[in-house]
Amino acid sequence: MRKGLLITGAALIVAAVAVFLIGIYLSTDIVRNITSIITEVPHSAELRPEASIPITNVSEGAAVLVIYNDTLGRPLQVVTPGSGMFVEQLVDGKYAILYVPEVSSGTLWLRNNYSVDVMVYYTYGAVSIGSLMPLALSTLVTLGLGIAGVVLLILGALLRSLD
Repeated sequence: MRKGLLITGAALIVAAVAVFLIGIYLSTDIVRNITSIITEVPHSAELRPEASIPITNVSEGAAVLVIYNDTLGRPLQVVTPGSGMFVEQLVDGKYAILYVPEVSSGTLWLRNNYSVDVMVYYTYGAVSIGSLMPLALSTLVTLGLGIAGVVLLILGALLRSLD
């Protein structure tokens, strides 16, 4: 029984790794899309105080990724067309924005909310939420299989040490 627990635990961990790799393989299009957003030549615009630039149109079912930096080194105001999930993070001196609209569509804007002119350098792109499903599902299955595998390995090892 102890040996069976160890073998089953190890098999579950191997299965977890395989499921995760399959999820990554099925999501290669999204990885390529995000890579192209990150590495493309940035657009640039000069913004006077209180001026805005339209970044991209957004629609339900698509996540928008915007990466920008500016000459002030401070975040600009992001104006979204409606409610939704919004995350902004400073990464290596650039601001990364992820916006997923709930039900609305419209234009995402960057606005200079400072009292001086600012030069903005930005890239953007949209990613279909549906294309994220293989990676999300494989990650959840991987977590479940991995946890079960580790628990069985620990139980097998503990029972083995009791003999």
